Amino acid sequence: MDIKEKVSSSPERCGVYLFKGKRKPVYIGKAKNIRKRLLQHIKMAETDPKEEAILKESVDVEWIVTRNEFEALVLEIDLIQTHKPKFNVMHKHGGGYPLLVITEDEFPTVKIVRSSEVKEGQAFGPFLQAGKAKKVKRLIHKVFKLRTCDPMPVRSEPCMDYHLGLCSGPCAGLISEEDYRLSVEGAKALLSGEVSGILQKLYARIEELSREMAFERCAQIRDQIVALENLAKGQAVSGLPFRTADLFYSLGRRVGLFLIRAGKVVSKEVFDLDREGELEEFLIGYYYHNRVPEILIVNFPLSDEAVRWLRERAEGRVELLREVPENLRELAEENLKETIDLEVIEEEFRKVLGCEPPEIIEGFDISHLQGEGIVGSCVVWERGSMNRKRYRRYRVKTLSQIDDYGALREVLERRAKRLKRGEEPMPDAWLIDGGKGQLNVGISVKKTYNLPIRVFALAKEEEVLLTEWGEELRLKELPILYRVFGLIRDEAHRFALTYSRKIRSRKAMEEVLSKVKGIGEVRKRIIYKNFETLYDLIRADDATLRKLGLPTGLRQEVRKYLE
Repeated sequence: MDIKEKVSSSPERCGVYLFKGKRKPVYIGKAKNIRKRLLQHIKMAETDPKEEAILKESVDVEWIVTRNEFEALVLEIDLIQTHKPKFNVMHKHGGGYPLLVITEDEFPTVKIVRSSEVKEGQAFGPFLQAGKAKKVKRLIHKVFKLRTCDPMPVRSEPCMDYHLGLCSGPCAGLISEEDYRLSVEGAKALLSGEVSGILQKLYARIEELSREMAFERCAQIRDQIVALENLAKGQAVSGLPFRTADLFYSLGRRVGLFLIRAGKVVSKEVFDLDREGELEEFLIGYYYHNRVPEILIVNFPLSDEAVRWLRERAEGRVELLREVPENLRELAEENLKETIDLEVIEEEFRKVLGCEPPEIIEGFDISHLQGEGIVGSCVVWERGSMNRKRYRRYRVKTLSQIDDYGALREVLERRAKRLKRGEEPMPDAWLIDGGKGQLNVGISVKKTYNLPIRVFALAKEEEVLLTEWGEELRLKELPILYRVFGLIRDEAHRFALTYSRKIRSRKAMEEVLSKVKGIGEVRKRIIYKNFETLYDLIRADDATLRKLGLPTGLRQEVRKYLE
């Protein structure tokens, strides 16, 4: 029985399935409905190179039925970590980054360990680059002179590291336990970024030592103070609302991991996945090997089962945030949107598409929620990077019901009129988020207004680029073009979705404010201009409200209505 025949007899139950190769599984997944999910794999193999490769290398498929989706997730994770299938991303990225641990001995030292090796002591990290962990460890020995030997022997004379200035010689009794503990506190402050408490102790100790004329020890503490004060100065510019967090930020299938410690981003790593559907698996794979933080920020959806798994792994000590602060979002996007060499792009356009490379591409998308808040977006890619200053958003005016083609036509026609009047630079191409239907709308508008541009469409599911001359290209097999067109499509989608949410939020505000006593048209305009949501209004302090000419009792009236 071949795989396709076997799939037809699979259960319509929740569980885990395994595509098995000649020696071990090549792909493991979970599903709410095993048969339905396996049939999706077979269908996607017609257009998706990865799915095609999974089926090609599989000789059999098996499944394990579970009682619920959470059990399926836990089983999937364990099986992937055991078998390490070729086509799963969970075990490929971010496994077991190093940590630095300050031990709990009488004279503690600092060690580099993996997350699973932390038995005792205070851990700091992870460090996404192993070399950085080694550098920080050397810095701690150089500045705070924690012992380098482990375990610590008892000596009459210190080892060479003492003479090199890397150790304070506790093994030979050359430093008091009190002074050593102060150095340990300083090392912890350096690793955590929380420096304010230890600085006062160091200043007090340096005064005591100066009176005792222990000038060599004074110099050591002075170096510690300088290192910690330099760290504190670097923190002043971040302005983040939390001290410690992990951020996973996705732009399409590209995802960045940013570690925030002591209120600033201290490390980052960027990964390119095969497709967006692997984001949750990638995140779980990371936390299978690394500690779950107290605050986790994610800009893509996670299943209820994944959230439960994270909370159980963190023993409940995790707060999951979906809203990314603006300054952090800009930093993440800047790191993810790497500029591509224009010469490489130009060569790819000529070789693959047989046309001259564009200097300007405009990307379009339509967004709404079941017909509410229908909006369109126009984003602009210009000579290798996104030009945010030229982004435009459109509130669809001619429709009051779901009609994606009609909404797209309105947006494109409004844009075409501006281009014909010379109010915007003429682009070389349009890229529309969608399939053949959206492509045909774009071609129709182009012909109506006689625009000298090329029209493309890119649907998210298939990742196939459609051209107006009938060509269909699998972009995953063309990474350079995929980075250009995928970036434009994802940015158009994000920009449209953000505007649609804002419109719906404004509508909700209007409905509430129209029913609250004491709010006329003038006050409504003030509120709309200065507050994104009703909750922003409720959280505003008295001084802010008075400055805007609003009564402080307004918050209570709005709160009463919402309750």
